[in-house]
Amino acid sequence: MKKKDFHLAIILDGNRRWAKKNHLPVAFGHRRGVENLRKLLPIFVANGISHLTAYALSTENLQERTANELRNLFRLIEKFAADDAIFLENEIRVNIFGELRNFPNSTKKALRNLVAKTQQHHNLVFNLAVGYGSRAEIVRAANFFVKSGQRATEKNFAKFLFSENQPNPDLLIRTGGKRRISNFLLWQLAYAELYFTEKMWPEFGKKELVEALSWFHKQQRTFGK
Repeated sequence: MKKKDFHLAIILDGNRRWAKKNHLPVAFGHRRGVENLRKLLPIFVANGISHLTAYALSTENLQERTANELRNLFRLIEKFAADDAIFLENEIRVNIFGELRNFPNSTKKALRNLVAKTQQHHNLVFNLAVGYGSRAEIVRAANFFVKSGQRATEKNFAKFLFSENQPNPDLLIRTGGKRRISNFLLWQLAYAELYFTEKMWPEFGKKELVEALSWFHKQQRTFGK
């Protein structure tokens, strides 16, 4: 029997602030954030998550971070993608949400290799949002849609988003204490439940995930009815 789809979206916020709070270099915060994501992947699978979209690097980040910080982030992404055992062992399929045109060739290659290796997996569909901005995604989809010559409907338009053929998120978790969605999945989050926690991403673990899921299951979802 096919398990019920459950799509979790997460804004992985607070890596830099966690590092500063602990008197550590910013780069160490990013590294702990990546390590935490890797550690939690099997836990998402075990908790019945069928789709996960993680907001890791926005279009704004690419414009505003220093060259040194971006170099460090690209190296971390490459290492995350190259160390593929966690994806293979847990049968996790990886997709990229975002534009990679401003990424180094080595980073593009590592991500595309991981996507290619995992496309037959079905335990968890993991969408890694890097070089991602939702407004840019919608404009991109609109341009493709116009070229298609189709009559506009929500269903037809949604096929041109990065999330084509995936369920919309049921729950958004944002770590780090901020209460906004920061240009993330603006179309797809229309009826998602929004959960905000003070925990910084590097300190968000299994206990916090279970608490968020427990909160979600207590909500009455009406989808605007």
